[in-house]
Parts: sequence; C-alpha cells; structure tokens
Amino acid sequence: MRDNLARKLAWPAQEVAIVVGVSGRSLRVRSSSGEVEARRAASCLLEPALGDEVLVAHHERGSHVLAVLERDDAAPARLSAEGDLEIAAASGRVSVSGRDGVDVITPAEATIAAGSARLSAARAEAVVGVLSLLGDSLTAKVDRIKTVAQSVETVAERLVQRLDRAYRFIARSETVRAEYLELEARAAFHVKAETTLVNSGGLTKIDGSQIHLG
Repeated sequence: MRDNLARKLAWPAQEVAIVVGVSGRSLRVRSSSGEVEARRAASCLLEPALGDEVLVAHHERGSHVLAVLERDDAAPARLSAEGDLEIAAASGRVSVSGRDGVDVITPAEATIAAGSARLSAARAEAVVGVLSLLGDSLTAKVDRIKTVAQSVETVAERLVQRLDRAYRFIARSETVRAEYLELEARAAFHVKAETTLVNSGGLTKIDGSQIHLG
C-alpha cells in the first residue's frame, strides 16, 4: 500500500483525506490516492473522529494528520494531547466560556491559585467529603443561613454576637461552664422551671427594690 502511495505522490506531500478508522492516536485515512495508516500530529489538538475531513502529510517516516478541516456541525469537538497540556497567555486574559455549561473534571487534584478570585452564580452547590478552610479573615453577608449537622464544634479565643432577636430551642440539655458568667436584661429576666437550684460556695446575694418569695 505504501509503495503504491509512494508512486502516486512525491514525498513529502500533503493531501485531503477522510478518517475511516480511529484507534487512539493512530488513524486510518482514505484519499484519492488510497488508504493509509497515519498518526495525529502533536500540533493537531482537535481530536479527529470518524468521517472528518483532514489534512494529511506524507513523508519518508510515515503519514501524519495535521489538522481537521471539516466535520459534522452536530459532532462534539475534543481538544486532547499526550502528556501535560498548558494553556497560557503571555499578556492579557484567558477566558473559557460555554453557552450550555462548563465542566472541569479530574480524578486527581484541581488547583486554583490567583491573586484574587471571584465566584458569581445564581445558585451554587458544593458536595465535599472533607473541607479544610485556612485564612486570615472571613466575611459573609447573606439574608438567611440554615445549618443541619450531627455535630458542631467551635473553638475560638473570642466570640462576639450582636443580634436583634435570638431563639434557642434545646430538646434535652444545655451546659455552660465559665470562670465568670454575667447575664444582664434591661427590662425583665424570667426563669421558669419545675425545679430551680442555685448553689454557691461563698456569697449568694439577692438585691432589689422589691423581693417576693412564694
């Protein structure tokens, strides 16, 4: 087959052919001069598919598909390369856009490193097995937060909360242990329980303009 092709073409030569077979980076192409096995050139990042019209270069070491010239408009386009692939702009920006969506998929690690990052979406969902967040400052401005968890643990040097109204509904028990505990109410302080115990190792003081017991 190659000898027949050599008689028809003066090497090196280029011609247009149709992809009739695909096996990895090995392709089988058919042209007016016959069928040959060809390899996808390293510069041909668009992965050829069956039925594509391609530009083929023939030379002493074989044949290579240089580019995909035409394909069915409805067929998907796939950019692929053997080994690592880097897309870089010496100056300016790099944009990736898709009318129907953009997917980033890898079984290994995905890294985003930037001086500043921004995420803007009408709706976002994150499913993470284990999440670790390390940073100097966190600011969140939202209308509503709902958290459903089996266990929540917060460790902090200082905790300050400023609320207009606060409601806590605890089904079983609540325990507070502190070296110094102060509760202050401007209008009223109401404690209601079936049993109330107040224990102190030292002084217990009740002070008020009126005190009613019983």
